Order: sequence, then C-alpha cells, then structure tokens
Amino acid sequence: MAEQQQIIVIGLGVFGATIATELTRLGHDVLGIDTDAQRVDRMADEITHAVIADVTDESSLVELNAGSYDVAVVAIGRNVEATMLATLQLRELGVAKVWAKALTNQHHRILERLGATRIIAPEYEMGVRISQELNYPMVHDYLSLDDDYFVVEFRATDDLVDKTIGDLVGELDVKPLVAKRHKKAHTYPDHTWTILAGDRLVLSGQLEDLRKLVNNL
Repeated sequence: MAEQQQIIVIGLGVFGATIATELTRLGHDVLGIDTDAQRVDRMADEITHAVIADVTDESSLVELNAGSYDVAVVAIGRNVEATMLATLQLRELGVAKVWAKALTNQHHRILERLGATRIIAPEYEMGVRISQELNYPMVHDYLSLDDDYFVVEFRATDDLVDKTIGDLVGELDVKPLVAKRHKKAHTYPDHTWTILAGDRLVLSGQLEDLRKLVNNL
C-alpha cells in the first residue's frame, strides 16, 4: 500500500469530489474545500475533512495550514482566475506537489508558469482515450510512459487463438510483459507462449511498432 499522504482537493464538483472520495477510500487524509455549502455538506461524511473556504483569499489557505500538506489538487470548475490564484498561493505556501485542472491550452501554459507540478486536462485526456478505444476496439487499456513509448493491454482476437506470441510480434521491437489467463497473470511470457481464447496480453514498445502490431490483429 502507498504511504499515507495529506492531500487537499479544492473544488468539490463531480471531478473534485470523485478524486477526494477515492483518495479517502485509499487511506489518505483528505481535506476538501469549496465555496458551495451544499457541496461541502454532501462530502462531509465521505472524506476526512470538508470545509467552506474561498481559496482566492490567501489568508484562508494559511488558516487551514495548507502549507503542511503533501499534495494539492486544484479541481475548480470554470473559474480560471481562481484556479490560477489557488495554484500560485499553494506553491508560495510550500506545497511540494500541486496538480491543477486546465480548461484551455492558454490556461495550461499559465499554470505551468505558476509552478503547477502536474496539469490535468480531463476532457482532453478522456477524449483521446475514447478515440483510441473506438479506433482499436481490441485494446483494453494503455499507458504512455513518454511521448513515444507505450504499454498496451489488449484482448486476444479469434484470429490469434492457437498462435504464439512470436507469431504475433514477428520482427517488431515489442516486448511481452504479462499474459493474463483465467484471472492469473503470467509475467514475461516467452515467444513460444500459445495464445488461447480469452487471453489478455500486455506488451510494451515504441508507438510505431505497437500501431503496426494492432493494425494486423
């Protein structure tokens, strides 16, 4: 289990409330902040602490001892100015990691300059993921490790049954990491592994090689 952290979540709309609730469930100490009393009331029994406060006022964050927290997530909805002020003030108070939600490319650039350590664009990121799933329906999940290197999990199609991983990969520079079968994970299967119906394979490689592989499925 990850080490328990003290985390502030600012903005308790659907996005922020989901983050705050899940982090609390995972065992972290979560302080949720919003200016809307109804949102705070709804979260009072769901997270560690929930308070009404205006984070554009630096004194509010000081009173809440925000600088002592490990991480802050600025999940404010449509108020661009509030997001920027909160990000700036959290960094000035000494919060080491500030994740902030960006609404536009320009907003993204400003948040970077204000010191946000991670910028979230949930609508964009979800749009990309859905597009990938629609384009490659056999792909169950994927993870970008950098701009050109991915880990991909996909379901074995009927055409792959009784073939080996070697048949699938061929000359491509793609490495098999895990083969999942009947809820059991087999790590680093070799190229002689025979694929059966229902198998899921986790592979890693450069984006170009993975695209060629998936397009051949």
